Amino acid sequence: MNFKQLIIFFLTALILFSCAQIVPITGGERDVEAPIEVKSTPKNGSTLFTEKTITIEFDEFINLTNVSNQLIVSPLMETPPEILVRGKKLVIKLGGNLVENTTYSLNFGNSITDITENNVFPNYKYVFSTGTFIDSLSYSGTVVSSFNLSQKENIYVLLYDQFEDSIPYKELPRYVALTDKEGNFSITNIAHGDYKFFAINDINGNYLFDLPNEEIAFKNEVVQLDSSSSDNMVYLFEEESGLQYVIKAEYKQFGKIDVILNLPTENFSYTPPNFILKEPWYLVEKNETGDSISLWLNTFGSNETINLIIADAEEIIDTIEIDLMHSNKDSSLPIYSNITSQFNLNQPVFITTKRPISNFDFSKMELLEDSNSVDYKPSKIDSVGRKFKLDYSFKENTNYQLFIPPGTFEDIYGLKNDTVKIDFKTKSESDYGIINLSINTNFSKNYIVQLFKNDKLIRESHLKEAVKTQYKYLLPGNYELKLIIDSNNDKKWNTGNYLENLQPEKVIYYEKEIKIRANWDNDISWTVNE
Repeated sequence: MNFKQLIIFFLTALILFSCAQIVPITGGERDVEAPIEVKSTPKNGSTLFTEKTITIEFDEFINLTNVSNQLIVSPLMETPPEILVRGKKLVIKLGGNLVENTTYSLNFGNSITDITENNVFPNYKYVFSTGTFIDSLSYSGTVVSSFNLSQKENIYVLLYDQFEDSIPYKELPRYVALTDKEGNFSITNIAHGDYKFFAINDINGNYLFDLPNEEIAFKNEVVQLDSSSSDNMVYLFEEESGLQYVIKAEYKQFGKIDVILNLPTENFSYTPPNFILKEPWYLVEKNETGDSISLWLNTFGSNETINLIIADAEEIIDTIEIDLMHSNKDSSLPIYSNITSQFNLNQPVFITTKRPISNFDFSKMELLEDSNSVDYKPSKIDSVGRKFKLDYSFKENTNYQLFIPPGTFEDIYGLKNDTVKIDFKTKSESDYGIINLSINTNFSKNYIVQLFKNDKLIRESHLKEAVKTQYKYLLPGNYELKLIIDSNNDKKWNTGNYLENLQPEKVIYYEKEIKIRANWDNDISWTVNE
């Protein structure tokens, strides 16, 4: 074989080897493009509309996802449209009669996707008019909770062209929109005119305010639209129900029946109808808000169950059956306290017993400061004798011991406490930060200032007009300030009422999170406008 033949042989072998290599098959680059509208029949934005079927064609095959919740038709149609997918086409079949000279908007939200990667065509909207022009005004804004200003999702925002107070209860709106995850809404293609505004957390999905626990919002004034309006803040609230009822009743601890109510009360009574108990057969313990009540039984009888007739202001609201627990697993009375190994300054010691106390003797208890006994001020702070307070001006960075000898407390079932000995040390003044708060207001109403840390209420002040106040002994961390305009001066936040044209009391947050450092003062000037 000569040199020329050798070269030809080598090149042929190389070509054959290359052809024999196995190359993996790929599907190409991943599809990240949303579907694109190719055409619509009738054309999107048509006027003098009379058709019964709308066909919208896309550049690829499509799916509809959660269209029943995503599709917003505004104004509402006499008969909801039927929505079909046929390959690359979206078919909308209209039933019933359309209103003359009206612009309709069908917003599909994020329901239209492609079938390969579920890429979303965001907020696709088809608009048409039965008149000679397309209405172009819009009304947009944000829906927030009136209590804590959190953004509210999936809230229906409604405009009516009727103005009677009863309209939200019995009539469907003229225009409707739905809030997104950030609480934002936009009602588009609105005609010039005056409208009644309403918003609702529509639990049963009928666009009517017909359930007592549906959250609502409304505007006292008529919305006058002759140009588009944006940045409208809407405050959602739940009305107070006048109907008292029992949410839950349970018997999980020996001798204690817990009853949870939907409303606070001062006039509750309980009667056991299935057997007679000696009087008094129970003690009543209420929480601070008066909507959670514990009944501590003084006697049990031999029955396995007790049927309680529950009444509020002598009106019977419920009858409940409770399976009784006749054995107490405790052999002594447990005692709890708020004491930690590093105890906070500027606070009392709280002692809580597991059950109500029939007898106690504070003279047996001893508080030691650096091994020396000191005088403190004890007191009972509840109605049934489960909560006690020990007041003392604790020194900083000092060792203490609380000693409670056995038998200091005896509960209503005759059980006594065992020996309790708690060693602890107080923090130093330098462990804390301070807020020096200066508030200026443009109103003369009373107001409440609340200081929170990690959503837990730390301090509360009841103030009026411009004022300077100080919050001491604050542990390091992030805090926030909340102000409630206390219009009726009852020292609490109050919700609204639609028929009384009463808005919920206004809530305002300080615009910045406050970072507290140890041994550091924070000077804050807060101007608050109603």
